[in-house]
Amino acid sequence: MDIAEGLFFALFWASATVATKFAIRSVDPFLLSVLRFALVAVILLTYTYVIKRGQVRFPNRSEMGKLLILGILNITVYMTGYLIAIETVSAGLISLVSAANPLILILLSALFLKKKPSMHQWIGIVLCLSGLILAAKPNLENSHATLKGLIALVLGLTSISAGSICFSKFNLSLPKMAVNTWQITLGGLLMAPILLINSKHNYLTADLNFWLSFLWLVIPVSVVAYGLWLNLLHKDPVKAGTWMFLTPVLGYIMAVTILHEHVTVYGVIGALLVITGLMYSRRKVKLA
Repeated sequence: MDIAEGLFFALFWASATVATKFAIRSVDPFLLSVLRFALVAVILLTYTYVIKRGQVRFPNRSEMGKLLILGILNITVYMTGYLIAIETVSAGLISLVSAANPLILILLSALFLKKKPSMHQWIGIVLCLSGLILAAKPNLENSHATLKGLIALVLGLTSISAGSICFSKFNLSLPKMAVNTWQITLGGLLMAPILLINSKHNYLTADLNFWLSFLWLVIPVSVVAYGLWLNLLHKDPVKAGTWMFLTPVLGYIMAVTILHEHVTVYGVIGALLVITGLMYSRRKVKLA
């Protein structure tokens, strides 16, 4: 069951960048995200507190504060960094950089959970960083990425990794679906001020491209993938992070086959180094 959850999570998570790249042809990225999380919140709140009425309690004051923190880290800050990157960084490179999330998670686990990285994990981190630098260099030189976009993406990934650590530390007694429901609802609401600040750049064309991309981001990515992610995190935050080693492979393949992005020698070697580093780190987790 863990393997199936991990595989489906990796597939849906990897597809988000390609779907967003399609969506922003018809809608401003921040407007897209506010609409996306608003619909997801309505779906989840309806399911959790109407369809399953009486089975799931509302969070108390203390729990609501923790859920607000998760919403800020996992939705508001993460998505802000991601959306800044989506307009200026290629989908393939975004997939590779996003693969660094489990490594960030390992480092944050060392800081906050006192889980000292092993030699295998340090080697994995070095291999991944080498691959990311190698893949990013030609993208920066050929204007397929900007330094601002890459920095924003890394900060967003650090935020979602911090959210993962917080989730494991909070020990919330609420069902995972309720946690997911409230973090998306609260985090999505907090994106509204960003939308207002960015109002001069808002645009929306409700064509077929918009609806297909929008609905894919709502159902498989936001509802299904986040639910799987929380379930994996509940079992083991570090092992959950290692499932992301599949996302650079799937994301890179989708970028090339669907978006027709160019395959470069730097990109291939960089991707191989990232995947090797992640798999090497995962090998050590299995032996632990």
